[in-house]
Amino acid sequence: MNQKEIFKGKIFSVYQKEMDVNGHMMLRDLVVHPGGAAICVIVDHKMLFVRQTRAGIGNVSTLEIPAGTIDPNEDPKVCAMRELNEETGMEADDLSLITAFWPTPGYDSEVIYVYSAIHPRQAKHRLAMDETEDITLEWIDLNDAYQMVKTGKIRDGKTILAIYHAKLEQIETKQE
Repeated sequence: MNQKEIFKGKIFSVYQKEMDVNGHMMLRDLVVHPGGAAICVIVDHKMLFVRQTRAGIGNVSTLEIPAGTIDPNEDPKVCAMRELNEETGMEADDLSLITAFWPTPGYDSEVIYVYSAIHPRQAKHRLAMDETEDITLEWIDLNDAYQMVKTGKIRDGKTILAIYHAKLEQIETKQE
């Protein structure tokens, strides 16, 4: 199958790819993205969110779990630890993978790795945030965050996944 790069940006590229679909050759546009890593941080039943403005949805401010783009050849877990520090000033003993998922597999190669922070705490040494980031931190009770998903106040996919995962863990722990 042939493919041709039609756009190369700072974070992703777009290729036009020839594909055989049921014996018919078709052209598809494919976004090639290095992937991302996100971190669910919960302390005393409160979940840590970053509030930031997102261009893709009309410069609207969103509540999301901390996350960032994986650098070339970077391990997703290393990226997650770095982003946790850069965006929140926190660190953790370790990270546990919740899942890795494709947000939009119909046209995008991106994989997002979602981790849970194990023993999170304030970092001894804070890394500098990217110059383009304008982030505010918010700690929200897990039950309130869950309600915010149900009412549409939180609409970011990786964040919804992390909230639902945390809520399921809470339910399973109560049943034990």
